[in-house]
Amino acid sequence: MKVESASSSSSSSGTIAHGPADYMTNPFTIRHGRRYLRDPTVPYPLPVDLPELHRQNLRTLMLMQVFGKPFCSPFLEDRPPKKILEIACGSALWSSACHDYLARSGISDASFTGLDIAPLAPDLNQRGINWRFVQHDLRRSPLPFPDGEFDLVFVKDTCFWAATAGLKVDPLSEPLRLVKPGGALEVWDSDYTIRTLLPYPPIAPSIADQDQEQAELTATYTTAPGTPFTVAQNPYLQDYNSWVEKALDKRRLTAVPCALVGLVFSGEPESLGSVGSRRMAIPFGEVRWEREGVGGNYLDTRKRGRRQLSTSGLMAAVKEDGKQLRPSTLNANQAALRRTALLTMVQMIESLEPMLKEASGKTQSEWDRWWAGMTTDLLEQKGTASGECLEIGAWWGQKQ
Repeated sequence: MKVESASSSSSSSGTIAHGPADYMTNPFTIRHGRRYLRDPTVPYPLPVDLPELHRQNLRTLMLMQVFGKPFCSPFLEDRPPKKILEIACGSALWSSACHDYLARSGISDASFTGLDIAPLAPDLNQRGINWRFVQHDLRRSPLPFPDGEFDLVFVKDTCFWAATAGLKVDPLSEPLRLVKPGGALEVWDSDYTIRTLLPYPPIAPSIADQDQEQAELTATYTTAPGTPFTVAQNPYLQDYNSWVEKALDKRRLTAVPCALVGLVFSGEPESLGSVGSRRMAIPFGEVRWEREGVGGNYLDTRKRGRRQLSTSGLMAAVKEDGKQLRPSTLNANQAALRRTALLTMVQMIESLEPMLKEASGKTQSEWDRWWAGMTTDLLEQKGTASGECLEIGAWWGQKQ
């Protein structure tokens, strides 16, 4: 895909806007055998090579399966967006999936713009998508678009929110400026650190019925500030948590971006209406207390008169006294989703290896032994049976 400078004529192929010319025109470097952004002032901690893009794509597909669609803003169902901006678009898989979702709903003329610091996305015009890419450093304001340009501005899994935490700026103000009145701003993110979900958590307050049913269908859990968690029980994930917190703190980043995004959205009462969120926990595999069930006798619950939901003839979930219970045996789709959550977590640890190894103080041989033990324990020995999970969230609001 051709990328043009902002001073030249812009086209649907792409535009460069702002930023040090050298880093923008030659943004990549090789370190530790992987490709990274070359600008040393960029706090983004992950590589930008093909393995990491594949991991992010897998995570995006998983999140869309958990949420049931590519956006959660409920008011967009009655007013589908026609002009959409994806901030920190990466490979632009989300834009492509959102286009397909809207096309299935009869919206075939939606246009998509991707914004990122480096050109990683393919030219989606070749897929018949009305697409343009704009290269821009998110730390530089203003973003290169006029006020009210888009019906939907979408941000997913980016350190942009974390990187602005130490600045005296509102991280929502500039993305929100680009949203048309009545349009939506939506953010998806996931935490770096891992916690353990305690047995039978209560249903999240004010969760819509269809969202709770989606959680039951996917064998995931809706969460809220009062959801009972404890620290990771797996010793390898305990190691990882301590190292990632230390490494990200050194870079002035947060290991829990979900908490940060939630606080930012809750502080926008004047500029945003219809603010909402969905917080979810995805266990990394079969959980011991799910298998054992209530009193160790889960499969007898139908005899006790509790409400059942059925998916493809299989028992999918039981709810009792406002608690979330899940099947003692996962179906193939549910098991695959949890395996994907675990795989993308292990792959992220691999992508973060240089800074985690530094934080751990380990030599390369010591790290290699730890890595071998960790992957064996998590991927082969059901090391997350206590309930360790990936915590994700979606937040949205409607421009006033």
